[in-house]
Amino acid sequence: MDERQETNLIEFVGEKKKDYYLKKWQKDNSFNWAAFFLTLLWLGYRKMYTPIFLVLAAFFAIDIIFLVMEIEGTLINRSLGAALSGWLGIGGNLLYKKHAQKQINMIEQSSISDKEKIHEIRKRGGTSKMGAFLALLMILAYVALVLLIYSF
Repeated sequence: MDERQETNLIEFVGEKKKDYYLKKWQKDNSFNWAAFFLTLLWLGYRKMYTPIFLVLAAFFAIDIIFLVMEIEGTLINRSLGAALSGWLGIGGNLLYKKHAQKQINMIEQSSISDKEKIHEIRKRGGTSKMGAFLALLMILAYVALVLLIYSF
């Protein structure tokens, strides 16, 4: 990673966690305890909304299949949830790095000044308590939909 890429990643992550993520991203495999325990809330906190939507859509599709096939899916859903936690614990740092690099590349390709690019990198990166709250709302919407379909 060259100096400009590292600088951009630092700006994206934010001052508070820059050392943590730069150290983790130097390794091929590293574990993220926050991603393991908080899963979708961690994704929201780190502003990765697409994976949240995809995971919840997949879980909802599985629930629909279970309903149509009249399968008791509680154990399977719990197992999938545990697998998701494990996957995010093991792969969360890499997923976050790829997310950061994608966002940075999109900004770098824009025709704005370098100063504006840094501002945009900081804006798209960092953390968001509102993002975690949005993730929580998405989870609650998923639960409400599942309860609704199982009530019929």
